[in-house]
Amino acid sequence: MSGIDTLGYIGFTARDISAWKKFAPEVLGLQIGHELEDGTLVLRADLHQRRIIIHPGDHDDVAYVGWECRSAEDLERVRDSLRAAGVAFEEVPVEQAQGCAVREMIRFPDLDGVTIEAHYGPTLLANQPFVSPVGARPFLTQEQGLGHLVLATSRYQEQNDFYQRVLGFKRTDSLIIPGINCEAMFMRVNERHHSLAIVDMPPSHGPRVHHILLEMNSLDEVGFAYSRAKAAGAHILIDLGRHVNDNMFSFYVLTPSGWSVEIGWGGIQIDDETWHVTHYPTNSSWGHEFRMPPAFQASK
Repeated sequence: MSGIDTLGYIGFTARDISAWKKFAPEVLGLQIGHELEDGTLVLRADLHQRRIIIHPGDHDDVAYVGWECRSAEDLERVRDSLRAAGVAFEEVPVEQAQGCAVREMIRFPDLDGVTIEAHYGPTLLANQPFVSPVGARPFLTQEQGLGHLVLATSRYQEQNDFYQRVLGFKRTDSLIIPGINCEAMFMRVNERHHSLAIVDMPPSHGPRVHHILLEMNSLDEVGFAYSRAKAAGAHILIDLGRHVNDNMFSFYVLTPSGWSVEIGWGGIQIDDETWHVTHYPTNSSWGHEFRMPPAFQASK
């Protein structure tokens, strides 16, 4: 594919940075690369200098999404597509882009105001190998990027059109989420089943981000993470199960910010030559029992 090729990094705002300083390394197994003067946590999952960035803020939500291009030429293709669609974008000064550990970057919002940072040339710390605090290198990234991101929206059709028609994401499949009876659209930018999903669910009462995926290198790594989450007293929002579309064996753990991280293994990879777009009437073939967060139960 030309243009955007992987999910490079994601930035969030969080009200409780101190909770994240424990949750990210001890439960998720991410490495704190460094901590900025304002308390921002820069988290690593592999050789990339930054993969997840948690900024102190007065609300919990996604702040920006870094979509990576393979080259300067591919980033220029993104510019061309934005111009053709009449979408304004900002050229980020070189010094500022390099401060974000990339060579070149442009910024623009999606239709829900999520800032997109299209870029190329991420900084890799080959001289400082990634070391997970839990004693392993558990994450499947590399050519497939960080993982995936799922966003809630009240402009479902428009957002799908924006990402597919303007940014060149390819539709993989769609499904109905039982219980809330909402449709979700899954889109890819490489062989990962999806790097982005859009859910037809207004985010008026919570963050725009529904969850992110961290895919593990083995089934055992999912089990180890499950045990860590239980031991830490983290809330398992969705218990172990397997999804119908990407075949991911996973569970979802609630973060200190109120959105969740899916910890999974075994996701399928897409062959563009043979793939057929499909639709499913449910999201899981088995398991994935939803557990209401205690704070929500107490508010009832």
